[in-house]
Order: sequence, then C-alpha cells, then structure tokens
Amino acid sequence: LYPGTALGCAQNMGAMAAGNIGHLDMIMLDYPGPDDDSIRGQWRAFEDMKKDGLVDSLAVSNFSPEQLDVVLAMPGVTKPTVNQLPYSLAYHPKNILEYNTERGILVQSWSPLSRVLPGKKSLPVLADIGKKYGKSEAQVALRWIVQTGASYSCQSKSRAHFAEDLDVFDFELTEAEVKALSALAA
Repeated sequence: LYPGTALGCAQNMGAMAAGNIGHLDMIMLDYPGPDDDSIRGQWRAFEDMKKDGLVDSLAVSNFSPEQLDVVLAMPGVTKPTVNQLPYSLAYHPKNILEYNTERGILVQSWSPLSRVLPGKKSLPVLADIGKKYGKSEAQVALRWIVQTGASYSCQSKSRAHFAEDLDVFDFELTEAEVKALSALAA
C-alpha cells in the first residue's frame, strides 16, 4: 500500500496548498491496511512526509495493539504520538490505555460522548456528579477521559457548546467517582 498511500499524501498536500497550507502539525493514518505488509507500506509513506519536512508528528487511528506492534517493530520507526480510538464512559476496552501508554502513545478519544449521552438521555450518576461540581453531564464524562489518562477531540456547531467541552480542567473527580463512572461500561 506504499504507492497508494504516498500518492494520497501528495494529493492531500496539493489540495491543502490551494489554501496556502504547506506544513502540518500532525497527520493521522485512519484505519490500518488489511495486513502487516500494508500497514508497513502505509507507515513508510507517512514517515517520508515527516522526513520531507511536511509534517511534525505522525499518528494513527483505530489501531489494535497487534497493528500498533507492526509499526513499532519497523527498524528506525517514527513512533506514533497518538492512537485515536473509541474511548468513553460507555466503551473503554480493558488495558487499552496501559498498552498505548507503555509504548509512549497517547490515546485520544474520538466521538467521546456519542455512546455516553445517546439521544441526550440523562444518566443519574453523571447528573449527580455534575451538580456537585457545577458541571454538565458531558463535562463530567470528558473529565473522566482526561483523568484516566487519555485526551479527546470534540466538535460542535455551537461556540458555547465547544467552550463547555473544553472547560473540564478546573475540577477533579474523586477516586470513587472515577470508579463509579468506569463501571458504566461494565
């Protein structure tokens, strides 16, 4: 998959050049190839972008531990800085944080609230904790992500909602609260 990935990278950089963007902070490989050789080819194309000075850091998305190991076993590899995964109160696979952290890779949650607050349905434990800190249920769920050692990306059409999603660093959950929230996925 090296030629196809390299071509895709070049096409994307060409499209971004139209907006006067010639350098990226990070590029993320979203979904690994179907086998080990494909993954290695994809990653080599990304490493070429870094070597050419087009990007500062490389990341992956939706990589299993086994797929990450394929990348990490490559000689002289540039280690991914982030593995973006579905990680939330509703879904957090056992040991996924530890596995990535041991390898110096940060887990970043994509769509961190979609499975937690489906249809805006309230969860009493989130509401109770939120009331204690003067925070929304979403802020409590996002704080749990940060406090367990991950980060998150969020999007919103509302500036106020986006600001609320980022306002999670002025309180800390207790150990008991983290444990109770972690049990929601059990």
